[in-house]
Amino acid sequence: MMQLSSVFFGTAFFSYLAATILYVVGLTGRKMKAQSAALATFWTKWGYIVVIIGVITQALAIATRGIYGGYTPVSNMFEYMSFWAFTIMLAFVIINAFYKVPVLGAFVAPIGLVILAYASVFPRDSKPLIPALQSYWLNIHVTTAALGEGILTISFAAGLMYLLVTTDLTKNSRTAKFLEFTVYLFFALLSFVLTSLGFRAAGYAQIVSGTMGDQLYHLPPFIGPTGAELGTAAHFLGVPLPLFDAPGWMHAADAGMQFNTILITIIASLVLYAILRLIARKPLSMVIQKWVSGLDSDMLDELSYRAIAIGYPVFTLGALVFAMIWAQEAWGSYWSWDPKETWALITWLYYTAYLHFRLQRGWEGKKTAWMAVLGFVVILFLLVGVNLVISGLHSYAKA
Repeated sequence: MMQLSSVFFGTAFFSYLAATILYVVGLTGRKMKAQSAALATFWTKWGYIVVIIGVITQALAIATRGIYGGYTPVSNMFEYMSFWAFTIMLAFVIINAFYKVPVLGAFVAPIGLVILAYASVFPRDSKPLIPALQSYWLNIHVTTAALGEGILTISFAAGLMYLLVTTDLTKNSRTAKFLEFTVYLFFALLSFVLTSLGFRAAGYAQIVSGTMGDQLYHLPPFIGPTGAELGTAAHFLGVPLPLFDAPGWMHAADAGMQFNTILITIIASLVLYAILRLIARKPLSMVIQKWVSGLDSDMLDELSYRAIAIGYPVFTLGALVFAMIWAQEAWGSYWSWDPKETWALITWLYYTAYLHFRLQRGWEGKKTAWMAVLGFVVILFLLVGVNLVISGLHSYAKA
């Protein structure tokens, strides 16, 4: 079953990759002459079909992995992040069926692709559930929360498209700078995925010792664990590593490895961004803006709002209501101010504020579009930052 699941996951990954290419090809041909425009519609139509194939095969991958493990596969970082990618693409398939915005796929498909690739960075082993996870609430709480987060991600894509359509990027405004930085953040995540997978494919592994034990690094250990002996663990391009260790006030045993990953990601993302910037000879946001110019901004604004209106109650049920019921059963308390719980609450409050400003204050357009874009950053920190950086009752999800 696990081999079959891996085949289905691989098929889904390459389906999302093919869909991304088809959508980008179709998107770049939108503004050309009539014959090319008709061809662009052909490519985006096939992009949608390939996304559907990817969603079906990933559903089969999740099902076969669940049959093998005997539980819903959302218990660790690989399983949860891949399931989140699945919910994003599923939400797109359903929403696009109603709104008929093929261009949206050119923004959503790369997100699903990169998140699925990000999931592949983590161990894929299927292990028996620890006692805290042996509950039917695992199926209800985690899958519902992920579905809500997947739908909310669609609002980010639509909000970003709205800002690209309505912003004059030729002016050196704060909005233009923020949009370019948003594009850079996507390439930062992509850089992390490419770098991590590249070193793992090369079989890179290095054990670095510190005062809190040994740590296994799959990236060059520029930053060692607390108490590491500098310049003794490894060499990279002739430089003895680690260059320095994590400060002692960071109590987590893997703090050095986490900061090492952040440092390498920043370096790799800046290199990738600089290369693409030199090739384009202009801000990357201006390149993307040409693809979406002419779209109905009101429709994009409405689509972003509708995605939040649907995703918000789903997220509320999964991340808060069902989570509190399970917490009471597992730990004897509805709320423990665990970092994961706290950031789930912060995320819920953020989107509550969005709906308040939209419905009560009359906010729309750029204000709410920026809130939708920044909301995705909040979700990313909830799912990635909290799991990997902050220790708590949900630390088992790192495995």
